[in-house]
Order: sequence, then structure tokens, then C-alpha cells
Amino acid sequence: MKPVRVNPVWKLGLAYLVLLLGALAGVDFCVARIFHDNAILSAMPFTQIDQGLANVGRTLLEISFVVLLIGIGVTLLVSRRHLNRVQRLEDFCRRLAAGDFRPLPPEHGNELSDLASILNETAAHLNATIRSLTEERNRSAAILRSMVEGIAVVDARERVTFCNQAFAKIWDVGSVGIEGKPAIEVIRQTHILELIRQALSGEETLHGEISLGTAQPRNFSVTVAPIRSFNGVVTGSEAQQKKETFGAVVVLHEITDLRRLEQVRKDFVANVSHELRTPLTAIQGFAETLLSGALEDPQNSRHFVEIIRNHAARLSRLTDDLLKLSRIEAGKLDMDFQTVDLRALIGAAVESARGAASQRHLSLAIADVARNISRVLGDASLLREVMRNLLDNAIQYTPAGGSINISATKKEGFVVITVADTGIGIPQADQVRIFERFYRVDAARSREVGGTGLGLAIAKHIVEAHGGQIWVESTVAEGSQFHFSLPVAA
Repeated sequence: MKPVRVNPVWKLGLAYLVLLLGALAGVDFCVARIFHDNAILSAMPFTQIDQGLANVGRTLLEISFVVLLIGIGVTLLVSRRHLNRVQRLEDFCRRLAAGDFRPLPPEHGNELSDLASILNETAAHLNATIRSLTEERNRSAAILRSMVEGIAVVDARERVTFCNQAFAKIWDVGSVGIEGKPAIEVIRQTHILELIRQALSGEETLHGEISLGTAQPRNFSVTVAPIRSFNGVVTGSEAQQKKETFGAVVVLHEITDLRRLEQVRKDFVANVSHELRTPLTAIQGFAETLLSGALEDPQNSRHFVEIIRNHAARLSRLTDDLLKLSRIEAGKLDMDFQTVDLRALIGAAVESARGAASQRHLSLAIADVARNISRVLGDASLLREVMRNLLDNAIQYTPAGGSINISATKKEGFVVITVADTGIGIPQADQVRIFERFYRVDAARSREVGGTGLGLAIAKHIVEAHGGQIWVESTVAEGSQFHFSLPVAA
């Protein structure tokens, strides 16, 4: 560069002078600076200027490249951090869907921290809700499985989706593999299946009654109710609820005892009416006969009076037994518990019944009483009545030439007394009802010998009042064995 200092010139011609001097000096570029009265002229080659500009451009390019690399790195770093946070949120959502409600670790100072906090709150709420629903489901399942009523749930395809053990026991199937089976394979009763179909078709709660079994029928009250869901259906600007039936619940409540008690009540009324009507009719008939003139016939009148007396005595025994049975069942019978000599009790009962046994040509004996059995705890008078009733039955229903044996054994703190006969026996179907009031296997024969039909019922209640049990084992045409247990005296 060659600086040129010029004298003051006119400002107007300075520019032309600069150009002329630059051309004379052989430079490609000149610059003139004017400072009031002085001027400075600078000149350099264009190649040097181009080189300088190229250096500046290269430097700018390098700086731009460095800045770009830094920007890309920062962008990748920030993106990686956000991607990791989004990935954690995605994994957290997957865990929520799988039932894992562990919260995310807290994050602060980023854009996704609020979203993470909201998701944690949602997870906590879902966890509490699902836990509550699970506890409620387990509680309901435990209640249903422990109920004595048979309960089953059938879906819309008529398949069993749930049943408790009582339901499986009623139908004699395993409760493990029953779920998922068609209802027709499990519930072998057309009436219940028809009720289920009606419930699935949309009908309200349905009721019915069925009887299962033949030898010992069991009665069940059946209730079938539809299971409905409510789906929101939008119609115009209003939302309506549409009911959809997707299953039915079946409840079986056993009413065998109730029906049996109803039958016992009917039989009791009928039997009492018959037992009272028969002697009353005889008394009334013979009394009218006497009043009609039979009193004048001493021989017949005495016979008629004896018949009236016998029927009156039968009525007296019947009313006494009814009153006694009523007091026992009401818990109002006075009982004097004390130590009773069992050998003496059995011996006295046998001696009292020996006369009636001899008249029917029956052998009556004490077969076996263990030596270590001597005393029991109970009311002596009531226990004598139990022995008398059992011996009377044995004598009445054992043909001539038969035998009656009494034995006693000790078993687990109780003494078991057995009255065994070689009589006509009791059919299996009648053995479960033999201790009911007025129940007779052979009603005509029982009335013929003057029985009231209450002896075994009274014996059962007396034995149970002593804390024991009474039961029968019998085979038709071979004989019967009546057993009752009493607690051993301390």
C-alpha cells in the first residue's frame, strides 16, 4: 500500500484526481479520504483484496460449520433427553396396562414433569380403585362360596361361568371343572333350563320349585334373575341408558325340611283327628246302643261298658302322650339328672315287659352288658319310659317264637344300649321317618295293639334331652336294632 498525501484541492475535483493517480500508479483499487483541508489516498491490488475476502469467507465457513456441529450436538442431546423421558412415560403406560402401578420417579424443571405427575396420580387412583374392586370381588366370592344355597352364573351363551360348592354338590359334579361347561351338561333339569332361557330373553326375576331324587327326594326353591349392563346410547342431544342382558344368576334353596315339616303337620292333624275320631265313634256308638235298650241285657251291657272303658283309656293315653311330647319339645319337662344304675334299669324294664312277651311266646333276655358299665347320668323315670317304649315296639312287631335281646357297650364316654328283635323289620325308606309323631310302618297293626304312634317320638326327645342320640338299623323280614346312647356318669 502506498499512501499519497496531497495538498488541499477543490473537493469537487478530488475524486477525478484520485482516479487519475490510481491509473498512473498501476493500482486496481484506490480510496481517497478527505479530512477538511487534507486528503489521504490509499491504494492496493484487487488480487490482495480478493484473497482477503476469501480468507474471511473461509473463516466464516469454518465458524459456521463449528456452530452447526455444536447446534447439532446440543439438539441431539436435548432430543435424547426428551426421547428418554418420553420412553419412560411410554414404558410407564405399558406397566399401567399390565397392572403395575409403581409410580415414576419425580422429575423437576422439564416440560414433561407435569405430565409425569398427572400419570402418577392417575396410577395411584387406578391402583386404589382396582384394589377396592378386587377386595369387593374376593369378599363377594367368599360369601357366595360359603353360602349353603347353590348359586351359579350363566352367560348369554348358556355356559356356566361361576358356581359355588353347594351348587356343584346338588348336581353331584366337581366344582373345579364345571365353569365353562354348557348349562345343559351341568343342570339336568328342564324346568331350570327353561327359566334360564326366559331370564336371558329379558324377563324379570323368575321363581320355581323342583324335586330331585326318587328314593329320598330333595325339594328346592329356584330363583333365576337376569344380569344386565347399562350402555350409554346417544340419541340427538340426550344420552339414554340401554339395558343389555348378558347373563343370569341361578339360586337353589333347599326346602326339603320345610316341605317335610309341612307334610308332618298335615299328617299330624290327620292322625290326631283319626286317633280321636276312632275311639270317640266307638264310645258314642256303644253308648247309644246302651241307651237304646242294651242296658237291660246284663251280659252285653257289661261287654259294651268294657269297650267304652278301653277306648276311654286309649284316649287318655293319647292325650297324656301328646301333653308329654309337647312339654318335652317346649323344654318344659322337669328332669332330675342323677347317677342311674344301668344294670338295674335294664333289669327292671325287662321284668316289666316279660309278661307281655310271654303272652306272645317271645323270648326276652339281657344278652350282654359290659362289666365296666355300671352307671349313667340321667333321669331314671324318663329312661325307664324309653326302655318301655322300645320293648313294647319290639314285642308288638315280633312274630310268635321270636326273640328280643338287650345289650349295652361303652364307646367314647357314652353307653350305647341296644334293643334287638327278630321281628318284621322296617323298610329303608321308612327308617328316616320312624321317629316322627304318629308315623307307623304298619298303621293297621299299630292301632290293633292299641299304640298311639307317639312312643318313638317321645323316646327320641328324651334321649336327645340327655345329650345322646337314638337310631335304628333294620332289615325287612330279619329284624330291627334300636340303639340309643347316654353319657357315662363321672
